[in-house]
Amino acid sequence: TKVNEVEFRNWLEKKQVKKKVRGDLVSRLKRIEHELNHCDIDEHYKKDGCEHLLSVFKNKGENDVIRGYPNANLPISKYYMSTYSYSIRQYIRFCEETMKDKR
Repeated sequence: TKVNEVEFRNWLEKKQVKKKVRGDLVSRLKRIEHELNHCDIDEHYKKDGCEHLLSVFKNKGENDVIRGYPNANLPISKYYMSTYSYSIRQYIRFCEETMKDKR
């Protein structure tokens, strides 16, 4: 998978995130990559800090950005859309902290 899954899971574990929640976060990120034309979250992070990806999930997915992904099978207008934003934000924190460590 494109998500840096092992390191992300380890980082979450260090943050004392429960195993079930870690799995949920990773699976949501994988689903985002799959549903949005097989995008690469790491590339999005490098390009714009995931701003574009977060914009897809604004207003529970009821926005113009998501219309650019007509084949995306996501729970648009449902509460769950915010869980995808949360997953992306957790991944951004992971990237910020781990990139900082590698400098």
